[in-house]
Amino acid sequence: MKSSQKSAKTALSGRLSDMDLRLLRVFREVVQAGGLAPAEVTLNISRSTISVHLSDLETRLGMQLCLRSRGRADFKLTPEGESLYQAILELDGHLATFKSQINAIQSQLTGKLRLILPDDVLSMPQLDLPDTIAQLRERAPQLQLDIQLAAPHELELEILAGRADVGINPLHSRRPGLSYQPLFSHQSLLYCATNHPCAEQTEQEIDEELITQQELAAPDHAVLSGAAHLYRLFPHKSIANHMAARLAMILSGKFIGFLPAYLADEYVRNGSLNALRPERFCYQIQNAITCKSSALEQPAVQLFIESLQMPASEV
Repeated sequence: MKSSQKSAKTALSGRLSDMDLRLLRVFREVVQAGGLAPAEVTLNISRSTISVHLSDLETRLGMQLCLRSRGRADFKLTPEGESLYQAILELDGHLATFKSQINAIQSQLTGKLRLILPDDVLSMPQLDLPDTIAQLRERAPQLQLDIQLAAPHELELEILAGRADVGINPLHSRRPGLSYQPLFSHQSLLYCATNHPCAEQTEQEIDEELITQQELAAPDHAVLSGAAHLYRLFPHKSIANHMAARLAMILSGKFIGFLPAYLADEYVRNGSLNALRPERFCYQIQNAITCKSSALEQPAVQLFIESLQMPASEV
């Protein structure tokens, strides 16, 4: 028994790893379910995988935790297993207290959080801005929100100039002093309105030369490196830095332009827009949470990032 205790002390000395916590959670769920078979539903993993996890935990601790067989009735904790289960329950209590303390700190957050977001943020299917705002208000009711919309090239400049705390931005080249946390990617395609001359051509008839001779609604700032070669194909351009302005110009039937597929899909479905040679004129964009590196430690910025990435059901 002394050797087992010595092994356990050595095994868990230092910081607990994520794997340690996962194995402890598996053990807790098996005990609470009363066996491996009934724990399959709770853990959503197979009985054989649960058995492997328990064996790994026993090896890690250097002690036998339970006597187990195929049946529920034969599952029984060893004295060491019972002691570990009680320790896990105590740990759960400490974690609940810690969570309550953090929630209390968050609810006392005051001051202002300045967000800067793309002007088409409500169309992004990967984000739910209203839900994120609701979570921020629930978790920090004293925090004042200042939300601005901007074109992509404006976002980073506003953050660098200190006029915004955190934003969501297409990930271009990384600027010194800024931190980027990738969120999701989306595809952009070339579109024209259904009353544009290009829409009258069939997919087989329309060629690249005809398309590139059309006037392009385009931003006046540098575009993503992965898209620059496509924009260079168009000698005739008019300026539309904001996505809403670009969409309006394309819908006028006088211009063509690149749009995120998520923004254009509704107009394609209702017959207002056509994609032009999507196999040729397309590029991917990676979007990221963007802020100054020094702002990552600010509680309000951390709360925004957490709320942005947390489904409402987990709040």
